[in-house]
Amino acid sequence: MASSTTLKLKQQRSRERREQILAAATKLFGEKGIDRTSLTDIAATAKVPLSSIYDYFADKRALVLEVPEENFAALYQRTEPLLSKGSDPVEQLKITFLTNFEYISENPSWGRVFFLEIWPSVIAAEPQIKRPSTNMRCAMYSLSSKPFAPAHIARIWILTPPCP
Repeated sequence: MASSTTLKLKQQRSRERREQILAAATKLFGEKGIDRTSLTDIAATAKVPLSSIYDYFADKRALVLEVPEENFAALYQRTEPLLSKGSDPVEQLKITFLTNFEYISENPSWGRVFFLEIWPSVIAAEPQIKRPSTNMRCAMYSLSSKPFAPAHIARIWILTPPCP
């Protein structure tokens, strides 16, 4: 019984340390940019030894790729419960956009990282980043392309590649 509790505590500390590292990386990438942020900077901000970063991420590239995945997961967790099945697509689109804006306003470093660092870079083509970005775009496309969606919303997606 005691070993089970000890294992759970270790797993919890491990998750918390990983989250600390990701939060520090997101903050510094947003402030300094990805290229100008070192793993040493991230370790210092996360208040962990540099070697701890390598317990969770093979290298800086692996850490960079994980930042959007974590933020998209948090965003989806926040958005999904608000979208009720069968709701008006325009209302669902509004909820999706507003939830995105709220998340970015609460996490400005993530907004800067995504829109100024990742989106315009070659990193955006990485499958680990492209998949959640495409999922979000496809969900919005699906809502805005309904026959009763306002024309001005549907026109937003004319230049958007089709969803898989």
